[in-house]
Amino acid sequence: MNLMKIAHVPPVVVGLDAMVSDAVHLMVENAVGAVAVVDSQGLLKGIFSERDVLRKVVHYNMRPEMTRVAEVMTGSVESIDADTAPEDALRTMVDRHFRHLPIVDGRGHVQGILSIRNILQNRVEELEDSISSITSYYAADGPGG
Repeated sequence: MNLMKIAHVPPVVVGLDAMVSDAVHLMVENAVGAVAVVDSQGLLKGIFSERDVLRKVVHYNMRPEMTRVAEVMTGSVESIDADTAPEDALRTMVDRHFRHLPIVDGRGHVQGILSIRNILQNRVEELEDSISSITSYYAADGPGG
């Protein structure tokens, strides 16, 4: 399965000079837990998440309307491409304790943001489909019927 079908597309992005308050507003407005931080050419430079808000802004009593995202983002962000298998993306997220993983193209432009919630929701839907198929099979006088 292509990750772009389960990720948040289009991604919510902010520039390096955006204020934390603006990023948080976008996160709330779009019901996402992270935004990609991009430079003026749209290249991924970092990610800013709810965790960054808590650990870097709130904990140190920084003023969200006076603090630039670039000051508190996670800068050494790992990313994946859209052809990554969902299982590999999940393994990366679990092993490295990520809840959000940007999906980039070959040039580093953000195409989407995959969240652990996206993966879990997709898995639940797959299980529901499997259960429905099995139930239908047995209801239609399956084996032994």
